[in-house]
Amino acid sequence: MECNMLGTTSLGISKIGFGCMSLTPEREAEGKRAVRGAIEAGINFFDTADVYSNGESERILCKALHDCGVSRDDVVIATKCSIVLPGMVPQYTYKAYDASENYIKASCEQSLKRLNMDHIDLFQVHRIDYLTHPEETAQALEQLQREGKIRHAGVSNYSLPEIRALGTYIRLESLQTPFSLLDLEPLEVGYQAICLEKSMTLLAYSPLAVAALTGTREFPHSDWQHQRDAGVVVQLRRFADEYNLTVGQLSLAWLLQIPGGVIPLVGTANVAHIREAAAATEVTLTRDDWYEMLVIARGRPMPWRQKPYFYLKDK
Repeated sequence: MECNMLGTTSLGISKIGFGCMSLTPEREAEGKRAVRGAIEAGINFFDTADVYSNGESERILCKALHDCGVSRDDVVIATKCSIVLPGMVPQYTYKAYDASENYIKASCEQSLKRLNMDHIDLFQVHRIDYLTHPEETAQALEQLQREGKIRHAGVSNYSLPEIRALGTYIRLESLQTPFSLLDLEPLEVGYQAICLEKSMTLLAYSPLAVAALTGTREFPHSDWQHQRDAGVVVQLRRFADEYNLTVGQLSLAWLLQIPGGVIPLVGTANVAHIREAAAATEVTLTRDDWYEMLVIARGRPMPWRQKPYFYLKDK
């Protein structure tokens, strides 16, 4: 699989990343097979977090890579910290965010131990901590870089001002945010634009909108949003048929065509789904089709801000 550079670094990451939230103790064997399938499909970028199954995702990823016999230098490992769920740390009774210097350092040490690695390629602040000055967060990340425990820093779920605030004190190589044909906020709000401006890689999680864009999920009739999503999928199916793709592959190909090297993070414990997703990297959509899919997803024609209406152009 072809690679894109991570931000301004020399790290080449596969055009599709493997999201490790599906690596759970309940599906460990299946998850390990999915990791092997990802490696075989040419995927070298694996994104996890300390809160995924309370750290078990990191442990399972470590075991899976070891079982595959993969060299550490052949994979790029990303993980995240700052979300504190009940039970993770004794001093927290409720869910909280902590990006303080002490917490970031402690979290990194624990992640390194679970991953059984001496460094993390991309260490991301999972959520903004409103009680910590960004300069303190940056100082912690820079110290971890100097110690060789992390190579690069990124953020997840940050707003535009929050990216700029932390970016004042440290070089950020990536932004992780939801992005799909059913979640266009990165285009509308400007996340994609700021990534281009600052040469950051946009890591798109939920690129298939929690399976809504696979074309296989059933939508309840009681929810208007689900019914709207179902209508989008119905209209996308015609394009999928023309390109001889599944709706999921078509949706990934749409993301992959955006400038700057958007990396969809496909999270699944199903080997077949990983292989299907990897095939999307070989597809190029026409400009006309790409924009028509955008119009369908938006529910309004170009230019934007006109009243929504049902849109399906005859070719």
